Amino acid sequence: MFTKLRGLDFPLLITSTLLTFAGIAVIYSLVFAEIDSNLALKQTIFFVVGLTFLILLANFDYRILSGSSWYMYLAIITLLVVVDLFGKTTGGATRWIDLKIFQLQPSEFYKFVSIIFMASFLSRRIGRVRIADIIYMFLMLLPPLFLILIEPDLGTALVIIFSWFVMIIFSKLTAKQYILIFGSLAAVITIFFLSVYKITPFTPLLKDYQRSRVETLIHPSKDTQYVYGNGYNVAQAQITIGSGGVFGRGLSHGSQSQLQFLPKPETDFIFSSYSEAFGLIGDLLLLIAFAYLLIKIIDIAKVAKDNFGYLLAVGVGATFAFQIIVNIAMNIGLAPVTGIPLPFISAGGSSLITSFVLVGILESIYIHHKKITF
Repeated sequence: MFTKLRGLDFPLLITSTLLTFAGIAVIYSLVFAEIDSNLALKQTIFFVVGLTFLILLANFDYRILSGSSWYMYLAIITLLVVVDLFGKTTGGATRWIDLKIFQLQPSEFYKFVSIIFMASFLSRRIGRVRIADIIYMFLMLLPPLFLILIEPDLGTALVIIFSWFVMIIFSKLTAKQYILIFGSLAAVITIFFLSVYKITPFTPLLKDYQRSRVETLIHPSKDTQYVYGNGYNVAQAQITIGSGGVFGRGLSHGSQSQLQFLPKPETDFIFSSYSEAFGLIGDLLLLIAFAYLLIKIIDIAKVAKDNFGYLLAVGVGATFAFQIIVNIAMNIGLAPVTGIPLPFISAGGSSLITSFVLVGILESIYIHHKKITF
């Protein structure tokens, strides 16, 4: 049954695993007296679960996913409705289903479901996509996005929108369609900033805490002196990164992360925790690993033998790239804090499992491209 696994792209698998180990090491080194002292152990268990999903997905023909896309789409909407009605609320957000041994976050799983659903639809129309097709895909995107936004989970919604946009762009559109799409993007960005500055009727599109994060990006010195002030989190993240110096202070020796000056050091700001531990040299190695991961994804997209596999790889690459860039950017003050995890590094079972599911899909594409009759 597992003879196909000999054809795995092992560099891709090893890179994903090493990134996960780096995240677990940083999580283990942090002080979690008020969070969860067993978080590193839990993350290790999630790694094993994720790796299991990777192996299973790599062993099966990825084209099966195309025929199941509608079922997965309906299933994830059902889970999102359950979250909004009965989910666990933490920090003012209702994003999790409490399974006692595991906090399930369906919005994370929708990342790969949306990629599969869109790739299935677009693969049958690539090179001849109509405006009506784009509108249809946008309308299909709205129900789950609405359910995610009312949790609220703006970060995940942005990841999904970005992957949707990139997959459309790589569907070989006409010049007029590209003009229309980029014009629409400009309009969306304009509306976003009109909402930030409370211009009627766009004010209700953003919540006050989301607006304050954008304002902090524009005015980074705002409220940095107060704990949980608008600029406090970003200021502490930057101090933490700087305290690592060139070679880092070592695991468990960082004053900012260990003494809990840095908020959410295991999730949103784990890049800062990593930087404090491993310094500039460690940051460069991490960036090289992420760059290599993205290059491998591009290579898999190039060798995919069908449009479905090609678009799957494009969607996965867009998802990883957006999360990596935005998470690191918000740690150094170049992007507003949106709660987007750093793939493989940030603590979180749903996020880690989703990352390995995405890699499993890539591995299946890579394995099956070697066979003409697959």
